[in-house]
Amino acid sequence: MSIVKGSDGFEKLGISEFSFFLRSVPFNIYAILTLIMVLTVILTGRNYGPMAKSIRFAKETGKLYDESYGPAPGEVAIEGDENALKARPFDMLLPIIVLIGVSVLMFPLTTWMGAVDGKGILTVGQAVHSMSLGDAFNNTDASMALFYSVIITLVVTYLYYIIRRLFTLKTASDAIVEGIKSMVPALIILVMAWTIGAIIKSSPCEGGLGLASFLSKAVVSGGFPITLIPVIAFVLSALISFSTGTSWGTFAIMIPIVMPIAVGLAQSKGFDVSSMINASLIAVGSVLSGAVFGDHASPISDTTILSSTGAGCPHLEHVKTQMPYALTVAVCSLVGYLFGGIFLSDLIAWICALTMFVLAMVFLPTWYKA
Repeated sequence: MSIVKGSDGFEKLGISEFSFFLRSVPFNIYAILTLIMVLTVILTGRNYGPMAKSIRFAKETGKLYDESYGPAPGEVAIEGDENALKARPFDMLLPIIVLIGVSVLMFPLTTWMGAVDGKGILTVGQAVHSMSLGDAFNNTDASMALFYSVIITLVVTYLYYIIRRLFTLKTASDAIVEGIKSMVPALIILVMAWTIGAIIKSSPCEGGLGLASFLSKAVVSGGFPITLIPVIAFVLSALISFSTGTSWGTFAIMIPIVMPIAVGLAQSKGFDVSSMINASLIAVGSVLSGAVFGDHASPISDTTILSSTGAGCPHLEHVKTQMPYALTVAVCSLVGYLFGGIFLSDLIAWICALTMFVLAMVFLPTWYKA
């Protein structure tokens, strides 16, 4: 949300970054359609490509993976076999539930806390009565709210695992340290992406390149069709994310470029505010989708590596088997963005994407056999 707020042209839309984020969710076609595909494959069993081959291999040989791809990651126990047997699915779900619940509470609470100025508003209670719950959500500082939420979730999870005797004080503390260490490479990439994004966005007088402003003016003056922005943004975001293995870094690079272009083109074509918002939403949504697809499919992505590790599957086999599914959803999303960009409508985009998805799930399992 902070990336969107800092992008050139966002102030012309007249909405808060939190509202923009919520309204962009339906335009994130790839992420939602991926969840639909997972449920579809689970319920129908319509596998295809290398995944179908791996399933046949497992049924015929009794082996869970093909050793020709290399050894599978070792199994990870919590703390010895005894403690591993104590683990339950809820032990994994609890931190997620706590994080979501606390985040919902912290979004308005951080706004009310920030409204206490020591003059007109002296307490949080007065701040609560000074604004509606909707305004508190819209004007929230999402980064601060999520920071508090993560800290609270970490403390609750820490205590819960110790009470359940899944960890000792030492192993729980060591796990926190190891978790922080595992995030360092991703944080370095993200910081570098923010740096690149700031250089791209900032004007030459501020020490930057002013690329976003330059591209916006060049595209607008060149009469570039606004309908193609979502498709181009999706493809470029996918390429960057696939090459770098990070979706967040791609957000930081692409959103400051795409936002001013979408707003500038919408303005040049005489769109009203509502149409400008829709044009910006589908453009940013295509960046989010493309970045998530690239991160999902990239063999160097931390999520891909952790997925293969958690499943006890050779990394290369996981990459090969998931690729056809990721590409299927990506193509469906691309078609959705093409027609969604023409009509500036998430409904039209979803109708086209779902139509392609249904056709793919009907014909691919019989056509694409590895």
